[in-house]
Amino acid sequence: MAEIPRPIVLLHDIGAGRTRQGAATIRVGRSFIAKVVRAAAGLPPADEQVPVTVEMTANEDGEIWRRRFGDFPLDTRVRPGKAPATIEETLGPVTAILRLVPDETGVQQIPEGYRLLGLSLPGVLWPDLDVRESAEGGVYRFKVVMRLWGVLIQSYEGWLETTDGT
Repeated sequence: MAEIPRPIVLLHDIGAGRTRQGAATIRVGRSFIAKVVRAAAGLPPADEQVPVTVEMTANEDGEIWRRRFGDFPLDTRVRPGKAPATIEETLGPVTAILRLVPDETGVQQIPEGYRLLGLSLPGVLWPDLDVRESAEGGVYRFKVVMRLWGVLIQSYEGWLETTDGT
Protein backbone atom coordinates (compact mmCIF):
# COMPACT_ATOMS: atom_id res chain seq x y z
CA MET A 1 0.00 0.00 0.00
CA ALA A 2 1.28 3.47 -0.89
CA GLU A 3 2.41 5.89 1.79
CA ILE A 4 -0.20 8.67 1.95
CA PRO A 5 1.37 12.17 2.06
CA ARG A 6 1.44 13.66 5.56
CA PRO A 7 -0.77 16.73 4.82
CA ILE A 8 -3.60 14.36 3.80
CA VAL A 9 -3.18 12.30 6.97
CA LEU A 10 -3.15 15.48 9.10
CA LEU A 11 -6.27 16.88 7.43
CA HIS A 12 -8.26 13.71 8.13
CA ASP A 13 -7.03 13.36 11.72
CA ILE A 14 -9.97 15.28 13.20
CA GLY A 15 -10.28 13.70 16.66
CA ALA A 16 -13.63 14.91 18.04
CA GLY A 17 -13.57 17.82 15.60
CA ARG A 18 -11.35 20.27 13.77
CA THR A 19 -11.65 23.34 11.54
CA ARG A 20 -9.38 24.01 8.56
CA GLN A 21 -8.94 27.20 6.50
CA GLY A 22 -7.85 27.71 2.91
CA ALA A 23 -9.01 28.96 -0.47
CA ALA A 24 -10.54 27.57 -3.66
CA THR A 25 -11.41 28.48 -7.21
CA ILE A 26 -14.87 27.34 -8.31
CA ARG A 27 -15.83 26.91 -11.96
CA VAL A 28 -19.38 26.18 -13.08
CA GLY A 29 -20.91 24.80 -16.24
CA ARG A 30 -23.13 27.23 -18.16
CA SER A 31 -25.57 24.70 -19.66
CA PHE A 32 -29.19 24.38 -18.58
CA ILE A 33 -28.44 20.90 -17.15
CA ALA A 34 -25.53 22.30 -15.12
CA LYS A 35 -27.68 25.10 -13.70
CA VAL A 36 -30.50 22.71 -12.73
CA VAL A 37 -28.17 20.17 -11.08
CA ARG A 38 -26.23 22.87 -9.19
CA ALA A 39 -29.46 24.46 -7.93
CA ALA A 40 -30.93 21.09 -6.89
CA ALA A 41 -27.72 20.06 -5.09
CA GLY A 42 -27.13 23.45 -3.48
CA LEU A 43 -23.64 23.86 -4.95
CA PRO A 44 -21.71 27.14 -4.54
CA PRO A 45 -21.43 29.76 -7.31
CA ALA A 46 -18.34 30.42 -9.43
CA ASP A 47 -15.60 32.34 -7.65
CA GLU A 48 -11.84 32.93 -7.77
CA GLN A 49 -9.72 32.24 -4.69
CA VAL A 50 -12.72 32.34 -2.36
CA PRO A 51 -11.89 31.75 1.32
CA VAL A 52 -12.78 28.21 2.41
CA THR A 53 -13.52 26.96 5.92
CA VAL A 54 -14.11 23.27 6.59
CA GLU A 55 -15.44 22.26 10.00
CA MET A 56 -15.17 18.49 10.50
CA THR A 57 -17.01 16.92 13.43
CA ALA A 58 -17.11 13.26 14.44
CA ASN A 59 -20.51 11.69 15.09
CA GLU A 60 -21.78 8.21 15.93
CA ASP A 61 -21.41 6.78 12.42
CA GLY A 62 -18.79 8.97 10.75
CA GLU A 63 -18.22 12.69 10.28
CA ILE A 64 -20.10 15.86 9.37
CA TRP A 65 -18.17 18.16 7.01
CA ARG A 66 -19.46 21.75 7.05
CA ARG A 67 -17.76 23.59 4.21
CA ARG A 68 -18.06 27.32 3.62
CA PHE A 69 -16.99 28.80 0.32
CA GLY A 70 -17.07 32.46 1.35
CA ASP A 71 -20.55 32.71 2.86
CA PHE A 72 -21.94 29.75 0.88
CA PRO A 73 -22.50 26.54 2.91
CA LEU A 74 -22.00 23.02 1.55
CA ASP A 75 -22.53 20.33 4.19
CA THR A 76 -22.05 16.58 3.78
CA ARG A 77 -22.07 13.48 5.94
CA VAL A 78 -19.16 11.06 5.48
CA ARG A 79 -19.07 7.53 6.88
CA PRO A 80 -17.17 4.32 6.23
CA GLY A 81 -18.57 2.32 3.33
CA LYS A 82 -19.77 -1.26 3.50
CA ALA A 83 -16.96 -2.50 1.23
CA PRO A 84 -13.27 -2.25 2.20
CA ALA A 85 -11.52 1.02 1.26
CA THR A 86 -14.80 2.84 0.56
CA ILE A 87 -16.62 5.80 2.04
CA GLU A 88 -20.18 7.01 1.61
CA GLU A 89 -20.63 10.77 1.30
CA THR A 90 -24.14 12.22 1.44
CA LEU A 91 -25.16 15.62 0.08
CA GLY A 92 -28.88 16.23 0.54
CA PRO A 93 -30.78 13.17 -0.75
CA VAL A 94 -27.83 11.79 -2.77
CA THR A 95 -25.17 9.42 -1.43
CA ALA A 96 -22.00 8.69 -3.39
CA ILE A 97 -20.18 5.42 -2.69
CA LEU A 98 -16.49 6.17 -3.29
CA ARG A 99 -13.52 3.79 -3.41
CA LEU A 100 -10.33 5.32 -1.97
CA VAL A 101 -7.22 4.61 -4.02
CA PRO A 102 -4.02 5.91 -2.38
CA ASP A 103 -0.72 6.42 -4.15
CA GLU A 104 2.52 8.21 -3.33
CA THR A 105 1.11 11.61 -4.35
CA GLY A 106 -2.33 11.42 -2.76
CA VAL A 107 -5.73 9.74 -2.79
CA GLN A 108 -8.14 9.34 -5.69
CA GLN A 109 -11.85 8.83 -4.91
CA ILE A 110 -13.52 6.64 -7.54
CA PRO A 111 -17.33 6.39 -7.70
CA GLU A 112 -18.65 2.86 -7.19
CA GLY A 113 -22.34 3.80 -7.01
CA TYR A 114 -24.92 6.41 -6.11
CA ARG A 115 -28.17 6.33 -4.15
CA LEU A 116 -31.03 8.82 -4.27
CA LEU A 117 -33.24 8.73 -1.17
CA GLY A 118 -31.69 5.34 -0.38
CA LEU A 119 -32.45 3.81 -3.80
CA SER A 120 -29.59 2.74 -6.10
CA LEU A 121 -29.30 4.84 -9.24
CA PRO A 122 -28.71 3.16 -12.61
CA GLY A 123 -25.32 3.90 -14.15
CA VAL A 124 -26.79 6.16 -16.85
CA LEU A 125 -27.77 8.62 -14.10
CA TRP A 126 -24.38 8.63 -12.37
CA PRO A 127 -22.44 11.85 -12.53
CA ASP A 128 -18.80 11.51 -13.54
CA LEU A 129 -17.02 12.56 -10.37
CA ASP A 130 -13.25 13.08 -10.32
CA VAL A 131 -12.00 13.71 -6.78
CA ARG A 132 -8.31 13.97 -5.95
CA GLU A 133 -6.56 14.81 -2.67
CA SER A 134 -2.86 15.57 -2.93
CA ALA A 135 0.01 17.36 -1.25
CA GLU A 136 2.31 19.89 -2.82
CA GLY A 137 5.12 21.51 -0.89
CA GLY A 138 3.67 20.21 2.36
CA VAL A 139 0.23 21.73 1.65
CA TYR A 140 -3.03 19.74 1.41
CA ARG A 141 -4.67 20.23 -1.99
CA PHE A 142 -8.03 19.13 -3.35
CA LYS A 143 -9.66 19.00 -6.77
CA VAL A 144 -13.25 17.98 -7.51
CA VAL A 145 -14.75 17.87 -11.02
CA MET A 146 -18.36 16.83 -11.61
CA ARG A 147 -19.81 16.16 -15.05
CA LEU A 148 -23.12 14.67 -16.14
CA TRP A 149 -23.34 13.12 -19.61
CA GLY A 150 -20.09 14.88 -20.50
CA VAL A 151 -21.36 18.31 -19.44
CA LEU A 152 -19.42 20.21 -16.78
CA ILE A 153 -21.62 20.75 -13.73
CA GLN A 154 -19.00 22.18 -11.38
CA SER A 155 -15.35 21.98 -10.44
CA TYR A 156 -13.47 23.37 -7.53
CA GLU A 157 -9.87 23.14 -6.48
CA GLY A 158 -7.79 24.67 -3.78
CA TRP A 159 -5.90 24.10 -0.57
CA LEU A 160 -6.43 23.81 3.18
CA GLU A 161 -3.94 24.39 5.97
CA THR A 162 -3.09 21.41 8.14
CA THR A 163 -1.14 22.99 11.00
CA ASP A 164 -1.93 21.75 14.49
CA GLY A 165 -3.02 25.19 15.69
CA THR A 166 -6.65 24.86 14.55
